[in-house]
Amino acid sequence: MKATKTIIGTIIAALTVSLSASATTYPGNGSSAWGGAIGLGTLTLSDNGTTVFGTLNTGGNLNGNAFVLYLQTGAGGFNSTIGFNDSNDQLRSAISQYTATGNGGGVGQSVLDFASGFAPNYAIAMQPDSGINFGGLWQLANGGANSLPYVNSVNLSPTGVDTAGTYTFSFNLSDVGLTGGQSFELFGMQISQSGYSSPEALGGNLTGANGWGGTQTEVGFQTYTTTPVPEPSTVAMSLSGLAALLVFRRRAK
Repeated sequence: MKATKTIIGTIIAALTVSLSASATTYPGNGSSAWGGAIGLGTLTLSDNGTTVFGTLNTGGNLNGNAFVLYLQTGAGGFNSTIGFNDSNDQLRSAISQYTATGNGGGVGQSVLDFASGFAPNYAIAMQPDSGINFGGLWQLANGGANSLPYVNSVNLSPTGVDTAGTYTFSFNLSDVGLTGGQSFELFGMQISQSGYSSPEALGGNLTGANGWGGTQTEVGFQTYTTTPVPEPSTVAMSLSGLAALLVFRRRAK
């Protein structure tokens, strides 16, 4: 009887491990130039093979600024933000690092040259307060207003406040063209609602001049590997074995 319990526990534990990933934490670059929300913050990611769960711990008040997380999930990404000219809304403007009218009534553009080996094709942008109260996922594209295709909400929580604290979000791997067991590269930074870039980054660093008219170069990025999803046959066999053990245990009583 004791051996049966041990085997059942082992099967359950194996199934649990196979459907979950250990969390990975990425620190900020140490900059507090804009209050330290991102530079002194951390991002933690985990997943279950189909959905990625993020926890952003800000090191200071966002003060109305957005957090943008650039993602490379496959080939065909971009080497620079210079072609992103979408300021149709505040979060698109932050992703593009561009404003059509916010710079004294005219154009303002911050340029980010991505690191060698990192060519993102998606971006998550979020601002939990300041009239935005939203986080979303967009596909990257060169072009003007509304050129960044909106993909989905990332379920940002909480909203209504952007002080130093903990914010959670999530997105489906299928929304970025991935399945369990595959990897993606990431780099995040703090950017104003009007596309004015900051020196505060996460998952890497920045060199150069920030702000409209400035060009920054990304130094480094990080990789996250998702949890492989067990083959249906493996799960079925494990469950069948568990059921057989339970039947055997009942008969043995």
